[in-house]
Formats: sequence, C-alpha cells, structure tokens
Amino acid sequence: MAALDHVTLEQDGKPRHLSGKVLTEAQDGGLLVQDREGVLWAVQPKQLVSRTQDNTPFEFLSAAELQAQVLAQLPEGFRVHTTARYLIGYNTSPVYAQWCGALYERLFRAFYNYWERRGLKLKEPELPLVALVFDDQASYEDYARGELGDAARSVVGFYSLQTNRVTMYDLTGTGGLQGAVRRFTSTAQINSMLAQPGAERMVATIIHEATHQIAFNCGLHARYADIPLWVSEGLAVFFETPDLRSSQGWRNIGGVQSSRLAQFQRYRSARPPDSLRTLMADDSRFRQTATALDAYAEAWALHHFLISTRLKDYVRYQQRLSAKPLLIYDTPEERLSAFRETFGDDLAALDAEFLRYVAGLR
Repeated sequence: MAALDHVTLEQDGKPRHLSGKVLTEAQDGGLLVQDREGVLWAVQPKQLVSRTQDNTPFEFLSAAELQAQVLAQLPEGFRVHTTARYLIGYNTSPVYAQWCGALYERLFRAFYNYWERRGLKLKEPELPLVALVFDDQASYEDYARGELGDAARSVVGFYSLQTNRVTMYDLTGTGGLQGAVRRFTSTAQINSMLAQPGAERMVATIIHEATHQIAFNCGLHARYADIPLWVSEGLAVFFETPDLRSSQGWRNIGGVQSSRLAQFQRYRSARPPDSLRTLMADDSRFRQTATALDAYAEAWALHHFLISTRLKDYVRYQQRLSAKPLLIYDTPEERLSAFRETFGDDLAALDAEFLRYVAGLR
C-alpha cells in the first residue's frame, strides 16, 4: 500500500495542504495528486512549496468521512441520501434525491451488465460516487460558475474530472414542463412528469454526465489520461436515454436515438470525406460551438456501428485506452495509428461501411 504524501502548494496567494498520493510527476517537477476524497490536484512547479511523505498507508476516506467532508463543502441546508454506490448531497426534496439515487443505481447496474456480458471486465469504484442536487437553477448556477464560468447557465448538469462529482439541479421545477410547479410525493410521479417530451433532453443530459462518472471510476477510463472525446462522449450518448417507465430503466441500450440520428443525417449532406479522421485526430470539433452537435451525433453513430459490427475490436480498443498513462497526450497521428492498429488500416473502407450501416438505421 502506498505511503501518504503531504504536498503544500500556493494557490491564490494562500497555502493549501494536500494529503493523498502523488499519481505522477512531470519532468518539470509538476505533480498530479489525488487526495483522500478522490479529488485530483494538478500542482504546477511554481505552486509547489513542499512535499513530504510519512509511513501512514494511503487510504481513501470512509463513507462516513466522505459524507461529512461533502456536507462541509456545501451551502447551509444540504442533506445526504445514500444508496449502495452513491452519496447524493441535496437541498431539494428528499423524494427527488431518492429518485436520482434510484435512477443512478439502475444506470450503474445496466452499464456494468452491458459491458461484462460483452467481455469487458470492470472494477468497483474505490469511493462512493458523489452527486450534488440543487433545489433550483439559480443556486446551481451560483455554485457551478466557479468551475464552468458563464457556461453554467446553459447546462442542467455536469461531471467534473477534477472533483469526480456530478452536479445538477431539480428538474421538476423547470419552467415549461407540465406539473413543474408542484412538489411530488413519490418517484413514480417524478417519472411520469420527466417522461414527457419537454424533459427528455434534460434527463438525457444528467444521465450522460452520470455515465461519464461511471466510466471514469470503473477502470474503463482514467481521469487525466488522454481519452479521445469521440470515445468518452460517444459512449455517454450511447447510454443517455433511459425508459423512466421501466423498473430496470435501460431496456433499450444501443437503441436508435432519433435526435442524434436526425442530426447526423443533416450533417451527412455536407459531410467532408475526412470526417472520421478529424473526429479521431483531436477534440477540436467537440469544443467549437459550430461543430459540436455534429461531432456528438457522429460519435454516437460510430459507437453504434463499432459495437454492433466490430465488438471484439471495440473491446480491445477500450482496454487499450484504459491502460493509457496520465497527463501524456497523443499527437493526432498517434491517435489515428492506435485506431488503425485495432480496426484496420483502411479508414476509407471503414468509413464507407459505416455510412452504409447508418443509412439502414431507423
């Protein structure tokens, strides 16, 4: 078992003391430190004040310690709802926190069962998975602005690679949804309200972010490793739509998502011949407003194609990504080479097969 590292850094002119484990050390002396609640700290050389180590074995916080730590970091009035694998901090109604916990547990089981039936062995998370649920959009935005800036007002939830937490707000108070002004007394009522068409994309978003959290805690992906966005985002889209009327929640994993398919079909009319290459080579298409929707749609369609027609290769590719070192970033050529080594060198032939496959989706 690793010994406990103690790192002091200067942040905003003040000292910050971290106790955890150094995951990696850069050539310039920078450190990546994981503390006992699972938060990652990238310490730049100029921030580093001191680094020591003692004989105390490194251990993550216990569930009770983590709960106390989370509550201490949240505004007044928050409580905690726990499930088998989740710790949900909330200041909304207890029934909505219970709804979130039940939804996430169903997602977790569906995710694990889906991949293990396909030969991809996953591990259990090292800590309870933390989700924060704010009572309303305004208080959520105030909290999220520290990490997202002005983008906080345009998303209903997000997953943080640094803190390893999902943050969202209570969707039942969203304007424009039928019944949004009343408080619910059962998860069945919440399911009924959020199953209406106007809520579909908002529910998909919080599931999308929770899928990221699972993928980065089950050994599939490592936080701060160079996981291409077409992989991480395409995978999250693949799982993002549950059946809220089902007790299992995910009877239709891999089903055709009409909104993503329609987006890809619109994109296809002007799709350049090198579209797959640019999707894989770097993440820029996902980061630009003008191209992001098309990139997400193509990543979803590519996952659907590869999982349906190249499953063994897809599993090998994910296993390859799971072994990637932290903070080492591939060049575009290295990304393309890794893909070709797994799926074949003829990218043009694969692209043609991919387009024929998507054309047959309904």
